[in-house]
Amino acid sequence: MQNKLIKRVATLLSIILIPVLLFAGVYGFVWWKVSEFADGFSRDISPFAEMKYKQIHIDLAEAEVGLRGMSFTPTGMEGDIGLESAILKAPSWGFILSLEEKLSQGELPEEFNVDIKGLDIDLKSGYMQDWGRMASDVQRQAGPGYDTLGCGKLQHFSVADMRKMGYSRIRSDLSVQYSFDTVDKELNFDMQSKTTNMADMSMSMDIGVASDSLNMQTIVFAQPKLKRVEARFYDRGYNKRRSTFCADLNKESVADYRLRYAELFNQRLEYDGWTVPESLLSALDSINKPGGSMYFRVDLPQGFGMQSMAMVQSPVDLIDALNPYVEFNGKPIILDGISWSEPDPDGQRLLHELNMSDSAEGDDQEGLVLGERLEAEEVVEAGAPVYEKGPSYFRNRSSKKAEKSFKTVELPKLSSHIGEPVILYTYFGRKVQGKLITVTEKVVTVEHRLVDGRGTATYPIARNKIQSARLYY
Repeated sequence: MQNKLIKRVATLLSIILIPVLLFAGVYGFVWWKVSEFADGFSRDISPFAEMKYKQIHIDLAEAEVGLRGMSFTPTGMEGDIGLESAILKAPSWGFILSLEEKLSQGELPEEFNVDIKGLDIDLKSGYMQDWGRMASDVQRQAGPGYDTLGCGKLQHFSVADMRKMGYSRIRSDLSVQYSFDTVDKELNFDMQSKTTNMADMSMSMDIGVASDSLNMQTIVFAQPKLKRVEARFYDRGYNKRRSTFCADLNKESVADYRLRYAELFNQRLEYDGWTVPESLLSALDSINKPGGSMYFRVDLPQGFGMQSMAMVQSPVDLIDALNPYVEFNGKPIILDGISWSEPDPDGQRLLHELNMSDSAEGDDQEGLVLGERLEAEEVVEAGAPVYEKGPSYFRNRSSKKAEKSFKTVELPKLSSHIGEPVILYTYFGRKVQGKLITVTEKVVTVEHRLVDGRGTATYPIARNKIQSARLYY
């Protein structure tokens, strides 16, 4: 009797413990894979930022994994970028566990969701001051935007201006989803973002492809066509803060500033070549009022691809081809009567009226990208005749003028080459190219000119993460 009781207890424990042990084993394996992926990602970005996290999130029932309590410290800068959580959801655990391998092979899941909560940026931090200076350089060369029209003599809003509007921190949530419909052969994308006391935005897009397999290579060559796009925007406090800030800057009422802005908004559109009916102009300007909203939708059952784009000769042609449905503040708007022509290149008078600067045009030599400057270097070929002090001193040299090229240099010698073109390679396969700005014991800073030539971006890189360096001399 006693033996039978022991066997029954043992059987009962087995029934209970085996699933528990299996669950614990699966959970432990998933935890290890997520931890390994997170540590690998941390190593990859370590030349540019230090990443930390407090907790690994795993939901076996929902096939969710992620990290909580994340922070990023940009290299050579003060302050942290906080991130409450980053959660990834896939159709199955099999795909999550082999995510890195599948992505490297170009394979994509049929469904994929990423939720980012609590992205926290401190506008008083050292990294925002540094990034703000970089952004100001780019914006200054690009000229003023529509946002700062009539706002004193500002051409763009700096970090300091945003703080004066009452934004000490920027906190945002972002959600991105996509799915693949194998029957209709469509890729569906959805994105929603919310920024506290600023704005909410969302966008969805359907792209048709001539393939029923979800692989990056096949999709790229499968003649993708835009079939549907939908976008929404809601002001959640930014418009009121901006209007109050600009009115105070002009020492006038908010109503007077809004009238000034509407007039300059019309002038700026005209300068950019647009002729817009008064009713539509008023509707466009209404987006900038407190609580302003916009809704935009395009439905193209036949799709809009490269062949369709080849027929577009002007922005108005694009509007006619897309035939969008638009609402401003909940009211449908008819986009009739819009015309566009090439802007007058001699419109300096209007530029002056709008307080726009043309200083960016004077930066012709510095505006060249590094590759263009290097191609302009003259190189004397080996064995070419060289004249010195006239024909009487002619002699055919066997040695040539040293040809300039990128040559490997030891890291300790970098400090003596400030201002010279440099290429840095990190231990994790990253390449950073530009002009050497500063070299300290811990950080090497490189200034990289943007591809479109409009300004520069500065990259501080942890010195102990640099594998090799090459200088142009």
